[in-house]
Amino acid sequence: MEQALALHFRLEQLWQEQSPFVAFCLPQSQEVVLYFQNDKKLNTIENINTEGFVFAPFDLEMPIYSIPNSHQEQFPFPKRWVKLNPDRIPTVIQSEEKSFYQLIQKTLNVINSGAFKKIVISRKIEYQSSKSPVAVFMDLLTTYKEAMVYLWSHPKVGCWLGASPEKFLKKSKDGVQTQALAGTQVFNSQSKPTWGKKEVEEQALVVDQVRKDLALFFTSEEIREYPPQSVRAGNLLHLSSMFKLPNSSQNLGNLARALHPTPAVGGIPKAEAIQFIKQNEGYERSFYTGFFGPVTTDEADLFVNLRCAAYAAGKFNIYVGAGITLESDPVKEWEETQRKAQTLLKVL
Repeated sequence: MEQALALHFRLEQLWQEQSPFVAFCLPQSQEVVLYFQNDKKLNTIENINTEGFVFAPFDLEMPIYSIPNSHQEQFPFPKRWVKLNPDRIPTVIQSEEKSFYQLIQKTLNVINSGAFKKIVISRKIEYQSSKSPVAVFMDLLTTYKEAMVYLWSHPKVGCWLGASPEKFLKKSKDGVQTQALAGTQVFNSQSKPTWGKKEVEEQALVVDQVRKDLALFFTSEEIREYPPQSVRAGNLLHLSSMFKLPNSSQNLGNLARALHPTPAVGGIPKAEAIQFIKQNEGYERSFYTGFFGPVTTDEADLFVNLRCAAYAAGKFNIYVGAGITLESDPVKEWEETQRKAQTLLKVL
């Protein structure tokens, strides 16, 4: 408990001081890492050629920020943290259900016209809470050990936190990895998952686009593609295909810009889907569905910013989305966003 309290106290100290910092724990890691600044400088980067924690928005025409790793501390994983949240999971407020149904229907109409194969649309849920972002982060750590859990705070950018299940790019001495993830169902420990036509086809669309994007940098012989597998993310399951690639002379930032946003968070065709999203969602995604993670000269662990929330003045804005294809059922897509929202609501 002393180790957990030490981490909690340190983060609350930085939060109260309004110092720029990011705390994170990689999936299944036994260590929580903290990067922090002794000044309020806002660091922007171009091609991820940095030493620190990268925080990129959905729209890469906007700046990519980083917190350097020059000041860092490590803490043991807080195995005995006493959660501050009740067992009861709040019900998602459904006041915007009608408007989201209308957006789903509009999206289906343009897909039925043949202009698109898939578009991921999203919504923002406002939730008032008396809990501090630090307390929520501590709860996320011990609730979602298989996810990338993080808390980012910069007085000039804002505060974000989340537990993402989706790897974006991983670089090591052994090469580069990326992932094509799509499809969602509730995890059931009593049964083997089965996937419907809609989820299988949706994930195949993502795989095909990732394959095309990688072909700009690698030959077919260099790209090792693995069959889809079910991966767990808290109370949900997703279909995921892994790609393994050799280390390339290409800058990692160039590869990231070519892949982002994948059809798991954008759509097909990519550029047109992004435009549709910007014109029709009715709000700016900001860092939701961007990418983030620690980077050094030789290594990178970047994740897609999913199952996340932005915090300001006692209010958490929770972001959830659904992939719309020809096979989509509006009711089921709405219910999927409700299930995804529980990732954050469970600890709020």
